[in-house]
Formats: sequence, structure tokens, C-alpha cells
Amino acid sequence: MSGLDLPHVQGIGLSDNSNLAHYLTRAFSYQNTYYHQEPLLDICRPSSRWIESVDFLLSSDVFEHVPSPVEKAFEGACKVLRPGGLLVLTVPCDARAQTTEHFPNVRNFRILDFESEWLLLGKTPEGAFEVHRDLIFHGGPGTTVELRFFSENHVIKLLEDAGFHDIRVHKESVPEFGIFPPHHEGLPITARK
Repeated sequence: MSGLDLPHVQGIGLSDNSNLAHYLTRAFSYQNTYYHQEPLLDICRPSSRWIESVDFLLSSDVFEHVPSPVEKAFEGACKVLRPGGLLVLTVPCDARAQTTEHFPNVRNFRILDFESEWLLLGKTPEGAFEVHRDLIFHGGPGTTVELRFFSENHVIKLLEDAGFHDIRVHKESVPEFGIFPPHHEGLPITARK
């Protein structure tokens, strides 16, 4: 990315890796955002500050962690992009028939370390509580829990339903961008608003 200088192109990332964010900041008018700290962006409910504010949005392995219904994240991504804007997305996905929701009834939850075992205590829309074990974490135990593993076809449908078009799963090898198929948990996907 050295030599690229497009300060008029505005973009944001969703908790991007600091190395990637460094290069993007040098090449574009780019800002990394977070769910838990400033600059704050809840992709499921973007505030008016973010609506149609950017030309591109990077979401690298984020949507598998957002609370249900996941459709809100795809809709939020479309809202923050200007017309013609580009979403660059990675999520764990494969050719399975449908997305696997690990906790389909849970809307609000807490992760608990109970007697050296990590548990998810969740509340359903009806007010009932559920306890789940054998959690999958990204980043180590007690960090960011995986809420779902996507079907590639479902991701495409979610993008279409949110208003995206020109959806492309990048299956070709592009070593200079770190794309080395086959990849066991999804490939980069681009979609245009």
C-alpha cells in the first residue's frame, strides 16, 4: 500500500488490527472505530454521526460476534456507507447449508468465569435465562465469544437484503493482500451500496 495517497477517500474500520489501521491512515482519510471505546460505533445501531459518512467500511471478523438478530449489523453497514460505497467483509463461513447460531434464543448475555469454566448466561426476549457451556472464543478464553458460524450463501442473502449489490466472494489468490485460498473459515467478500 506504499505510495497510495487518496486523502479524499473516507473510510472506517470496525476494530481493525493496529498494523492495518496504520497503513490505511497513511493512504486514506481513515478512522478505526470500536464498540467499547471512542471513536464509538455500534454497527447494529449506528448513530446519526455515522450515517452515509464513508466511502468504504472494513469489517474483519466482527459480524460473528454481534448480538442477534445479525441482520441489524448488515443493515447498519449499509447505512454508514455513502451511495456507491464499498463494504469489505470477512466472517467465518463455509459451504454449509445454513448459518449455525450458537445461541439462537439469546439477545442479552454475560460471559462468566465460574469455577474455572467459561459460561454464557443469556436472556431471551421472553425474559427466560439460558446457560451455555463449551464456548468458542476468538482471542483466547474470556475474550470475544463467537455467536455464529456463517453459511456463505446466507452472508450473500443478508447483504442483498440489506441493500448491497455487486457482491463478490474473492476466491482467487492475491498474496500481496494476504489472500491464500483455500481458507477454512471464509474469504474476503466485497459488496457495493
